[in-house]
Amino acid sequence: MKPSAEQQLQFLQHLQRLFDEGDFVATYKYALLMSLAELAVESGAGDGEGELHLPMVRIAEKFAELYWPQTVPYASGVAGTNPSVLAQNQGTQAAVVNYLSILRAQGAATIAHARQLPGWNGTLRTIASTVANMPLRYLQNVGGVLVPFLYDFPPPRGEVVLKAGVGTMLRTFHPLVQQLARAAWIRHVRGNRLNAPVIGLADELEAFMFGASRSTLAAAGQALSKLQSRRCFYCDGVIAGPGDVDHFIPWSRYPRDLAHNFVLAHAECNRRKSDMLAAERHLERWMERNLRFGADIAAELDGFLADRNCSNRVALWAYEQGIGAGSHGWVAARITEPLGERCLSLLAA
Repeated sequence: MKPSAEQQLQFLQHLQRLFDEGDFVATYKYALLMSLAELAVESGAGDGEGELHLPMVRIAEKFAELYWPQTVPYASGVAGTNPSVLAQNQGTQAAVVNYLSILRAQGAATIAHARQLPGWNGTLRTIASTVANMPLRYLQNVGGVLVPFLYDFPPPRGEVVLKAGVGTMLRTFHPLVQQLARAAWIRHVRGNRLNAPVIGLADELEAFMFGASRSTLAAAGQALSKLQSRRCFYCDGVIAGPGDVDHFIPWSRYPRDLAHNFVLAHAECNRRKSDMLAAERHLERWMERNLRFGADIAAELDGFLADRNCSNRVALWAYEQGIGAGSHGWVAARITEPLGERCLSLLAA
């Protein structure tokens, strides 16, 4: 059974209190909330679910993905600033950043390359221990009192068990959780006195902390250009220039770079689609493309998480949300059409 309006309101009130609290675990609490919300989406469970069991190693992987871009120096380009790795705490650097920096020092240029190093599993275990001892312990403390509305603490060894219905809540309010957590994380980093000599504009900082770099997206565009025979995914017209790398499930809905979620499009098509979900015809072609070329996409876009099933579960969640809200899907130019249940059938097949 879907949580009632009263239960949803109570959940949101508890959630807001977490952001009203002081930064008792620095940026870790924002990373933990984002990780739990993403894992709830990617679990693919439905409304009325019972408890959702999340292995600590999966939460540690999420932490690694979130902090990895921040292990390189941030250069704002603003006069008088000096490139440096951003400080996550007011004192010593966040331990997770230090653990991941060791993998960078061993030659890992991307998170995908880091996963191939012999020290990756050990790093995940260390991150998992840090998460259990810090944000997992203190996240639900409100005014010095434990309010266990997400999970009971202490959890069973090696996992976090979200309470019945919490997974559904996190999927329902995923965009809000992401927005609140990202904004709070950015405010914390910008307000950190240790970052004063480093930081420039806020929008550039957000792109640096949470988005793929321009050079990385350009490399993805080259790979997609070969796979798509230099044709726009949406209109099938020839792409004369480099084209735009578009998030098929819009970044505004699910702000994470997944290899199978990328398509190459004309700049005009990308602009027209904007943050809309694609119409059923495009969804069907996207599913067919990923089924046919999934292994090639994973091989060519090795700098991104390449899990086709994960991308499908994210798409299923996004279209469930869209259909539930009565959204239209983008077809072409200014043409849209209502999203129907067949979209869910395609994704559930």
